[in-house]
Amino acid sequence: MDDECASVCNPLFYLSTLVDFFVKGAVMADWELYDRLIDEMPKDALVRSACMGAHWSYVEADCGTGVASTCRGGTRERLEDIVARPLCEIAKLSKSWDFEVASLGVAAINAWYNRRECLDYCAVKFGYSCCGKPDLQSDPFQYLPKRFKEFELQKGRHPRVVSVGRFPGDKNIAESSDYLVLERSLREGYNLPDSACEYVIPEADFVLITGMTETNKTLPRLLELASKAYTILIGPSATLAAPLFLAGVDEIAGSIVGDSERVKSFIELGNSPLRSGGMRVCVLS
Repeated sequence: MDDECASVCNPLFYLSTLVDFFVKGAVMADWELYDRLIDEMPKDALVRSACMGAHWSYVEADCGTGVASTCRGGTRERLEDIVARPLCEIAKLSKSWDFEVASLGVAAINAWYNRRECLDYCAVKFGYSCCGKPDLQSDPFQYLPKRFKEFELQKGRHPRVVSVGRFPGDKNIAESSDYLVLERSLREGYNLPDSACEYVIPEADFVLITGMTETNKTLPRLLELASKAYTILIGPSATLAAPLFLAGVDEIAGSIVGDSERVKSFIELGNSPLRSGGMRVCVLS
């Protein structure tokens, strides 16, 4: 394991984080989750290139490339050139209330954490299972129906599942659970407005949360509401890092960039990096 990864996965940092978490007995408050992620990033890694695409954004740094879905809305903030600036400095943009700018900040965070080197180290050191997936067939929407069946056998009823955001391939989920989708823009089906989260998430058995909630800053509150449920953070925007578990996440289905040039090209052309063949799904639990 290289010195950089050993540094970011400092056991003393995680020990102090665990102590703080159990003493407080609650999810991380205010900016604590974001600050913990940013503070453990190296100070000398520099940004090489970046793109705020129509649907996806990326940040490429000395250590690797991170991606995030481009979120719209919020305030408007003028963004200057970020190339050659410290990656940890750009990661602070994740706290911006201009959600497009914040998308670059989350991509910067993922450029550091969503790397095989750090994932392997954290998986071994802190007990999380880590399995790189070669294609999109092995996503949560393929293996969750089996879990729901096991739940039904144990409890004698379908699990109550709430999804924050709609995901491709959720038909299997809908057929094997009492399924609700919370969306800001309602569509046909089993949908409720996102403001219903305060009422339906505390009653859920499983909560599926899009990684985009890291960008729009709703994640800490959603995790607080989902404290009694099994919670899965899903999507390329999701950061694969221990502080998310300490904040209340039970499982993270995120992605790592295997072919940076191919992923960047797809994003720059307005296409999904998931279709590029350069991404690998990775599950931490």
